[in-house]
Amino acid sequence: MKKTITAILLMCTLMLQGCSLFSFEDKESMAPPKATGAKAEIQELIEDQTSSNYTLMYPKFGSNRSAIVTHDIDHDNEQEAVAFYTDKGGNDVHALFLEYIDEQYTVISDTVYDGNGVDRIEFADVDNNGIDEILIGYSTKTSSQNTLHIYTYGKKIKRFESTYQYSSLVTGDFNKDKCYDFLLISLYSGDIAATAKLMVYNKNGAFSELGAVELDSDITQLASAQFGKLSSETYGAVIDGVSSAGDYTTQVILYDNSRAQLLNPLFSYAGYSDTRRSTQVCSDDINKDEIIEIPLCSLMAHNESENTETICRKIDWAFFDISTYSLKVCLSNIICPADGYAVTIPNKWSTAVTARYDNTTHETIIYAYEYVKNNFKLSDKLITVKAFATDNFNKDSGFIEITTTGATTYAYRIDSTDHYLSVTGEEFISMFSLVNQ
Repeated sequence: MKKTITAILLMCTLMLQGCSLFSFEDKESMAPPKATGAKAEIQELIEDQTSSNYTLMYPKFGSNRSAIVTHDIDHDNEQEAVAFYTDKGGNDVHALFLEYIDEQYTVISDTVYDGNGVDRIEFADVDNNGIDEILIGYSTKTSSQNTLHIYTYGKKIKRFESTYQYSSLVTGDFNKDKCYDFLLISLYSGDIAATAKLMVYNKNGAFSELGAVELDSDITQLASAQFGKLSSETYGAVIDGVSSAGDYTTQVILYDNSRAQLLNPLFSYAGYSDTRRSTQVCSDDINKDEIIEIPLCSLMAHNESENTETICRKIDWAFFDISTYSLKVCLSNIICPADGYAVTIPNKWSTAVTARYDNTTHETIIYAYEYVKNNFKLSDKLITVKAFATDNFNKDSGFIEITTTGATTYAYRIDSTDHYLSVTGEEFISMFSLVNQ
């Protein structure tokens, strides 16, 4: 299981802090950066169109963060492009649509929006005609919500008449009709209820609401929102939110075709609270099985009188079982966010080990434990993991190096070799993963 966790804790922490660290500035205050290749050609067209009086704008969120986005919209093996810019006054947002014709880019449309930034751009074939629609979310000047505009590509760019307000957006085929849908997520704000609305393309050439569900109203920001597999044959959205108290929680939004209903089965106000956690970690395909797993965080086994700051936390990674509408654990980790690593828990450790962390020595000690007359008791030390400043690491310290990254060397010491829970050094190295690399 080595390297099964990669940057998850750090990624979520950055998302929480920002939505600022994860977003680029809306406008470049200096001269536009010089692009290369196709993007350089496109930037020259922008300069010609504006007499060089422009500033590139960058989408803040989503999978496309460049000011110049290329994508094969009509699947003809040629990359179309969309570029975002504003004039030096910063009054309007321009979305410049370009097509690659006769080995060069040509402007086919320049649309203007009275906003103050670009939230995201996504591509999705909403009508299953082999041509992707272009979904652009603009930041508004007067609201915390974004405005979604949807464009269809042809000999010229056409915009669907309706626009939609949202806090975040997820696209995917929710109802298995081979058309991409979009889920509009709105967080609670004043008179705006916390909801998720599923919008689908209809036979009239427009969009209609297929269903809506209530979301936890104490979620003040989103750490992650993604579409993917929930189980082998079920797809949906997994939403990691952050509450006003700083807790994380996860909700799953799926469309049940048998009930013809959009559902939020992990809705906390319906009595579900297992996904609420103080640990800043987001859902992810942790074991690379193409299914999104949800983190369930808890303190490891301990005595009630212990200082909880020293007790390590365990993450049980669970998938949503559609047959029982419940979460089932498939993998567990001991995590050490202070030093940026995790240890996968093998089956024989699952109900037999616990761990403690010393923030002075930067040591995590993994223990066996037992109950004596119903009283919890730490038993044998199994392994000690230590994060050294690399300059201070001594190979004669009794610790064996696992890896060195930056100024930190990670090492372990096997404290028990003949315990029934003991593992070999080779086994332990395979269980160790960095989470900030």
